[in-house]
Amino acid sequence: MKKIIINKWEKELFIIDVLISLIVLILIDTIRMDLVMIVAFFFIFPYLILSKRTLAILHLSVAISISLIWNLIAQDYYGYNLNMISIFGINLYPLFAWSLGLFGVYLIFSHIEHKLINQNFLMKFSLFILIFWTLLISVETIAYHIFDLRNLVTSNYIGLPICNCIHAPFWMQLSYLLMGPIYFILCEIFKLKNPNIIKNEI
Repeated sequence: MKKIIINKWEKELFIIDVLISLIVLILIDTIRMDLVMIVAFFFIFPYLILSKRTLAILHLSVAISISLIWNLIAQDYYGYNLNMISIFGINLYPLFAWSLGLFGVYLIFSHIEHKLINQNFLMKFSLFILIFWTLLISVETIAYHIFDLRNLVTSNYIGLPICNCIHAPFWMQLSYLLMGPIYFILCEIFKLKNPNIIKNEI
């Protein structure tokens, strides 16, 4: 039977991870959204190194790749009511927001995953999707109704029921919901390890 050795600071890191996420969310409403996302993105690297979770950089790399591919596909469908930096036609806000969003969900999930070590793939997959969809809808709802963030390019489309957020064509809405599952599956295919687990002993 495997004995899993967890980072002794795992509980404290979970609290810090959540606090940092909340701080970023608060700063988004007080400072330019794109600048907050860019700074937060580059802060992640030294943070992971200092917290001795460099393995998580691999998970971040997958998130960046998915976000870049998505933004290359959908770059013409982003145009906000707020000033945002764009490079080569790609709006940096959704680029960094998706990178951080996908990775942030995994970082939270990683604190739970080791407790499900004897559970099957479907159990872990379902839990990850539940966390991802809950946070996605919550953040999109807050951004639209509280932060007044509007994507003017797709504003004429109907949003999701109840929350009235993610005003976009159906294929974009579906893509938003599928981004998390795709990310999780890719991390599983590449056999990326949980950064909170120091080692497994037999």
